[in-house]
Amino acid sequence: MTSGPTAVIASWEYRNAVRARWVLTMAVVFGLLCVTVTLLAFRTVRELGLSGIGPASATLVNLGVLLPSLMGLLLGAGSLAGAREQGLLAMICAQPLRRSQVAVGAFLGLTASLWTTLGVGFGVAMLILSGVARGADVPALVTLIGATLGVAAASVAIGVAVSSIVSSRVQAVAVAVGLWIVLSLGVDLALAALAPSVHMGPSGLLTAILINPLESGRILALLGTNFEGTALGPFGAYLITTFGRWGTVGLLVADLVAWTVGPLLLARWALPRKDL
Repeated sequence: MTSGPTAVIASWEYRNAVRARWVLTMAVVFGLLCVTVTLLAFRTVRELGLSGIGPASATLVNLGVLLPSLMGLLLGAGSLAGAREQGLLAMICAQPLRRSQVAVGAFLGLTASLWTTLGVGFGVAMLILSGVARGADVPALVTLIGATLGVAAASVAIGVAVSSIVSSRVQAVAVAVGLWIVLSLGVDLALAALAPSVHMGPSGLLTAILINPLESGRILALLGTNFEGTALGPFGAYLITTFGRWGTVGLLVADLVAWTVGPLLLARWALPRKDL
């Protein structure tokens, strides 16, 4: 491992991930859901005599945020903790490399495997949508795919950070599932409960979105369907007025990058201090 240890570890993690049965199952499920959603939307568009991908993209936004984030968290959580339980992590770290390289390599390999899975699902969906898509739909599709990949990468990074801290694979998976529930449902429920009694305002809502990578990805994907912000209602108008069109996009992208880099830095710091 003296030559490119990070790349070697990334390749090893990628091969292990794409061979895992549960990952293959989730890939099939994601692909089938993408195809089903797209076909239903395609039928609706044809029956109404419309053109464009509006019905499909709106549904794919939620699908592209929820399932890939769960897959990313589980992949990342099971990586280092699983290798530690099997004694593989000690063998790897006995090689002439830094433990921080192990965390980064695991993240890169797992992210590549998840992106491959998402690429297959979205690829089939895009082939079906090509029958009704227009040139004006391209930015929405690109933003949707980009936001999904960003959420997936951030989720893997968070999972790797969890895996570098906890002691067992079971604990890591439990924490990952708990985090997914909080990020996908808990934050929204909390905001809905607080809304009648607490006036957050647009700035408070923006803060709540930025502390949740899933919501940042969702807002970014929805913004791509209409860069004037109309899909987001008054909040969209606030974003466009305050930050501008590309400033809003840049803010959300930067938030996803921060949610990727931050957990990776935590993993790089925690792994060398954890018993193997």
